[in-house]
Amino acid sequence: MVEYIEKIEKGFEIVDVCDDYFKVVPKYDHSTSFEIVFKEFEKESVYPAYRKKGNEYFIFFIKKKEKENPPIILNILLLFLTFVTVTYAGYMWWTKNIVEALMFSSSLLFILGIHELAHALVARRHRTKSSLPYFIPLPPNVFPFGTMGAVILMRSPIKDRRALIEIGIAGPLASFLASIPIITLGLSLSDVVPIEEVEKGQILFASPPIITALSKLILKEDGAINAHILVIAGWIGIFVTFINLLPIGQLDGGHVVRALFPDKYHKIYLTTLITFLFLSIFWIGWLFWALIVYALTKAKHPGPLNDVSEIGKKGKVLGIVMIVIILLSLMPIPVIFY
Repeated sequence: MVEYIEKIEKGFEIVDVCDDYFKVVPKYDHSTSFEIVFKEFEKESVYPAYRKKGNEYFIFFIKKKEKENPPIILNILLLFLTFVTVTYAGYMWWTKNIVEALMFSSSLLFILGIHELAHALVARRHRTKSSLPYFIPLPPNVFPFGTMGAVILMRSPIKDRRALIEIGIAGPLASFLASIPIITLGLSLSDVVPIEEVEKGQILFASPPIITALSKLILKEDGAINAHILVIAGWIGIFVTFINLLPIGQLDGGHVVRALFPDKYHKIYLTTLITFLFLSIFWIGWLFWALIVYALTKAKHPGPLNDVSEIGKKGKVLGIVMIVIILLSLMPIPVIFY
């Protein structure tokens, strides 16, 4: 601890030295003071972390854990296996045409891939190390999409709240925007069937507001959409985007909400979880997703290294963007058994 005093004093006045933290006062604004100290520790074995409690400010340290990415062959293998399982899912559930099944898998993997690529690029801009995407293949008779999506792993902590919100929203924004042209093309290849002509026992996908708006613009008819396979790929992209924006754990929505409301994050998390447990009364799938998300993310979020600096106007605008995407993707009952 003592050997860090000189580095800390370049950005902060030290009020007190305790066993595992410094009580400090910033010499400049919070962002500038922390940035100075952050650069001082680039070659050290620890990261500085900056927190506020009441009216007091503290710096403590997080040990750097150097994690090497597995060989790139693993990413390629998972991508290939996911391409196979998603193609088979399209062929098995929605079409018996191999060309259309390939269109389905290519479109869906594009949406999922650009989601993770956006995370990785924004993370790199904020000097946060991350892995390449790991796609998650699943047999379509186990999970109908043939995949649980893809993930990237953060190899270093996120620096501040602004970086946290920008990294968090980048993926959902990219996948949402990527889904729209695919849905648009798919709708142009689809037609509308009067609802009374739909056979009983069919499984119907509910239209989120974005697909409803596009279908009225393109098809200009009311009824059940006899959807082209591309619409289904885009629908899954919208659904996955919505799931990722849940303000739970370290999902993308969790990152954004943790950046916007660090003191209220836990309450928002619990409210979201209770809401989806309630919605499971109407669609049991929400219980599955609530349990999966909780098991993978838990309730905790470590927060960024600098948890004090404000997110600024851009961060607030990105928070509004997240709400807009959620509202346009909202499906309280995604699947209807007609």
